[in-house]
Order: sequence, then structure tokens, then C-alpha cells
Amino acid sequence: MSRKKRTRGKHKEEIVASKPGASPFLSARSWIIASILGLTLAAFANTLSNDFAYDDQTQILQNEFIKDLRNAPKAMVTETWFWRVQQDKDPQKQDKPSTPYYRPIFVLYLMLGWHLFGTSAVGWHLINILLHMTVAYFVFAILEKVSRDLRVAAIATALFAVHPLRSESVAWISGVTDLLLAAFLLPSLLLYLRYREQGDRKHLVGALGLFLLAAFTKEPALALPIFIGAYEVLIADQESPIRIRLRKALLFGASFFVLAAFYFCVRRYVLGFFFNDLSFRSYPRNQVFLTIPLVIWKYIGLLLWPYNLSLFHEVILVKSALELRFLLPAAGLVVIAYGLWQLRNSTVARFAILWFAINLLPVLNLSAFGQEFLVQERYVYLPSIGFSLLVAMVLVKLPVDRWLTMRSRRTAQAVVVALVALLLTGKTLAQNTVWKDDLRLWSYGVEAAPEQPMSHYILAHKYIDQRDPEMAIQELEAYMRLKQDNLIVLSNLAAAHLVTYQNAAAVSPATADRAHLDRAAALCEKGLGINDRQPTLWDTLGTVYASETSLKNYDRALACFDRALQLQPENGMVNFHLGATLAKLGKDDEAIRYLEEAHRVQPDLPDVYKFLAYLYRSKGQTQLAIDYLTRYLRLQPGAADAQRVGKDIQDLQTKLKGDSPQG
Repeated sequence: MSRKKRTRGKHKEEIVASKPGASPFLSARSWIIASILGLTLAAFANTLSNDFAYDDQTQILQNEFIKDLRNAPKAMVTETWFWRVQQDKDPQKQDKPSTPYYRPIFVLYLMLGWHLFGTSAVGWHLINILLHMTVAYFVFAILEKVSRDLRVAAIATALFAVHPLRSESVAWISGVTDLLLAAFLLPSLLLYLRYREQGDRKHLVGALGLFLLAAFTKEPALALPIFIGAYEVLIADQESPIRIRLRKALLFGASFFVLAAFYFCVRRYVLGFFFNDLSFRSYPRNQVFLTIPLVIWKYIGLLLWPYNLSLFHEVILVKSALELRFLLPAAGLVVIAYGLWQLRNSTVARFAILWFAINLLPVLNLSAFGQEFLVQERYVYLPSIGFSLLVAMVLVKLPVDRWLTMRSRRTAQAVVVALVALLLTGKTLAQNTVWKDDLRLWSYGVEAAPEQPMSHYILAHKYIDQRDPEMAIQELEAYMRLKQDNLIVLSNLAAAHLVTYQNAAAVSPATADRAHLDRAAALCEKGLGINDRQPTLWDTLGTVYASETSLKNYDRALACFDRALQLQPENGMVNFHLGATLAKLGKDDEAIRYLEEAHRVQPDLPDVYKFLAYLYRSKGQTQLAIDYLTRYLRLQPGAADAQRVGKDIQDLQTKLKGDSPQG
């Protein structure tokens, strides 16, 4: 038998083996699927020890909306972050979209998850793993059907399943949107392919139903109708004339496009716009276009070399076609396009290329994202299936048996694939630990991207939440070395320096480092020089001048507080600081007026009650003083002066008894 005939015979055997009716293949197929799923489970099992991180804190733990199943109808007609606006009770934003995200199925999933798992992170993480394993199964089923090659389907699925870029979607509980999307979209495509083969309308109905669920889960689902059109024209029935393929593309794709149109109508009703609201994010169109090649290259780079993974992949918009940041990526894409063109005779390669390119289109809508987050690892969850298929095709074709002393090419290929899969799994296991909790996530962000201001900014806010101003100063000062004109950072950094001084002065006024106050004052002056309509900067500067140091100047302090209140009359902290300063000056009645206003607009400020208590004590209003001191301790039971305040309450109660008629 000639070599050509033997090759044809071997190929025929592989095709026959891939048919469900071939019993010898079933056991091998089942073993391969089990191996892939087992490897996937092993790659993400360590996420079960992770806690809540990033948006999990707000979307799950602090989200009162998902805790009541009666809100399910409301979830269908409101944007994803609607609940946050309601909880903040912001009259300027009430019942208005605050983001361009409409994902009602995701919100319903959170509701169900809350009632199943509540605050147990293990349950949430387990569902993510199981969903990813489900997705891996459907990836295998689709690629097996498309490639008719068991090895290619198995290798591609394994590479997709354990790639470190999956960590952001699987190890992060709120990253489940990608998993849910794929869990609806991939079986939809699989049913569509079966409908084309068998003509059973039940498959088409199922495909359309799953597509609709995918669309209402996450916006990138809307790329599927485009892919189906491309599939009919460029992949299926290539022996047919182009007019027939175009007719099929219109016929088969029409139902999906109708459902897509329905989704957009509902989206328009809920959000008030189809794609983006320019009030959220708007970049010049020419800059968006010029930046797209750079973004694509970053994604390709992350897929090929998943190193230094994090949430921070800042991309500065390209402003000119003459910039190297446009010319080099664009030239690189031309080279890649030329190389891929050589694969035009392979329908499998066409499937891989079209899947990657079309599913990447939604994330190239750069105007929907903040500039610091134009590139995110989770955005290539779906597109990377096509990339994995291309890599698998290459691995199968490589003559690795020439480089490794193995009996056969297949054995050598198995060794290479196993080695690559193990390396990727090891990196994924390490990356999963990054999502352990907020502090670990943001600390790693600084390690991975120290040159990006946003990484320092977010970590600093984590330290602020943990009441660790000294660590917050360290990160905010690092931000300032990279970018010096952010008014929010200037304000937060000035406040952190002030709090650090105040904490030290509360322990030992003589040894407290005055440099913190000087730095706070300098930062306030710098910020007000940029924009003098910043009430928080005026407030911090006033507090600096009200401190018991050589900087003390009550007239300046009062002027700063007055200016802050002109800009923001109902700022509780400013009212408190002004009242406290007036109390120091002995202007008790004025002090009480501002402190009571602070109590009204911000009733959770502990020190307001302490100041009011002692002012009322001096006026002989003993019961009121007792009430306020009691509320102070209730709000701040671990206060440094808790013992002294408790003693004062006892003394006041004794005095009150002594002053009573029965006494």
C-alpha cells in the first residue's frame, strides 16, 4: 500500500472513530473527557480556600437587593448596579442607570446563590469551578464536531481549560459572568450545529432559547449571530455556490438576529441607550480606532506568555497614526493576517480564526471601559477557545519526534502537550492564590504593575478601609510619584498624613512627627491651586491650622471650614470640625449649632457625640450629656479614651441622682 493510501486510510479511521456510534472510541473519548475535567478540577481546586475579593464585597456581601427574591422582577428591568444607587439613596441618581451593564440573568444568579450559600465563600467558589468544567465539556464537544479529530479537540480543550488567564474568571466569584455566558452560548452553538446536520427543529428552538439566556447574561453574547453568518459563508458547505451559502447565512442567522434585536430593544428600554451612554465614558473615535491594534496585541501576548497577570494592564490611548504604539502593532497584525491566510484551505483553522476574531469584537468597544481597564484578562475567556484550537493544530503538526527520542510522533506529542498543560496548570494554581482576599489581590497588583498609578491607588484605599493610614500613605505617595494632579489622591493623601499625626499626637503630643502636618498642608495647597472648589481639601487644611502645634491659627482654620461649607453645606465632617474649633474658642452656642448639624447629616460620627456631651455638661444638661457619651461608646466601644468616658458617665449619673428631688 502506498504512503498516500495509508495516510488516507488513517485519516478515515480517525473520522470514523469520532462518530458517536464507534464503540471502541467511546471508551477512549470518555477517558479523555474525564482526564480533561479532572485536570480542570485540579487546576482550580485551591480556589475553594479563597475568600470574597474585589467586587464580591459589594455585589454579594453588601448587596441588600439580592437578599430578597421578591426583587427578581425588578432585576429584569434595571441595570446590574441598580441596587447600589438605591442603597446609597443618592437623589441625583435615583432610578437612573449608573453603568452601561444590563445583565439580569447574572443578578438572578446572585439571588439564587445568596439563598444557597449566603456568606460561605466555599459554595460560591465551588459553583464557579463546576461551571468552568461544564464549559470545558462543551468546548470539547464543539471542537470535536468541527475538527473531526479527537487529538486536536482534546489538546485545544485542555489548553483552554487550564490556561492561567482563566483564573480571573474562575478564582474570582464575581467573574462568574464569563462562565455563565459560555455555559449558555456554547451549548446554543452545539445545538445549532446539530440542527444543521439533522434538521430537527427542537435543536434550533433549544439553540435560540440558550442564546437568549446568554444575551441577558452578558453583552458579548451578541457576537454569536455574526459568527453564525460567517460560519455559513466561510466554513460550512464550501462546495456550494456563494449565493447559496449567503442565503443559508441569512436564513439560519435571521432567528438569532431577531432575538438580538429583541435584546437591544429591552436594553434600550432599561438603560436608555443601545450601546454606550456618552455620559459614562467617551473617547475620541479616532483614538479608539488607533488603540485597537495595541489592545489586540496585548491580548495575544497574554495568551502566548501569561506572565505578570493582574487586574492592571493600563493602555494609554494612541493619539496619532504616526506613533510607534500604533505602527508596530498594526504591522504585526498584518504579518499575522498574512500567516493565517496561508491556512485558508483549512475549515478548522477558519473556524478558530473567526471564533477568536468575532468574539473579540465586543471587548474592542473600548469606549465602554475606563482607560485603566481597557484590557482585562477575563475578556478573552470566550475568544481564547479559537486561539487554543489554533495552538492545538500547530502542536499536532509539529515534528517533535525529531527533537525527542521517542518511538513515535504521537508519543512525543503527548509528552509535549502534557508538559505544556502541567506548566500552565502550575501557573494557574499560583495565580488562583492572588484572589485569596482583597489585601492579597491589591498587594499583588502593586507587585505586578508598580508602574501603574491605579494599582497603588486601590491598595491605598484598602489600607484606608482597614484604618491603616501609614500604609495608605506609602501607596498614595507612590501614586504621586507617577501622577501628581489627581485631586482625589491629593485629598486622600493629605487626610492620611493628618490622621497619622493625630493618632501619634493622641498617644504622645511631644513626640508626634510634625512633618505629617506639613505634608498635609502642602498637599492641600497644591490641590487647591489646581481647583479651589474642593471642600475636602479646605476641610483638611482647616484641621491642620486647628491643631495644637506652631501651625495653629484658628482664624485661618475657621476661614477654611467656612469655605468648605459654602461648597458643601451638608458635609457632616466639616460641620464637626468647625464646631470643634469653635468649642476650643469657647463659643459654645455656635459650636453646638454646627455639631448638632453634623449629628443630623452624619449620625455615625462618634466624636460629634463626645464634643456635644461635654458642651452640654458645661451647660448643666446632665442627662443629655450622659445620652451623648453613651452613644459615643456604642459607636466606638474600643476607643482609646473609653475607660475615661465610662468614668465620666458614672460621675454624671451620680450627679444626676444627687440633683434629683429624691436625692
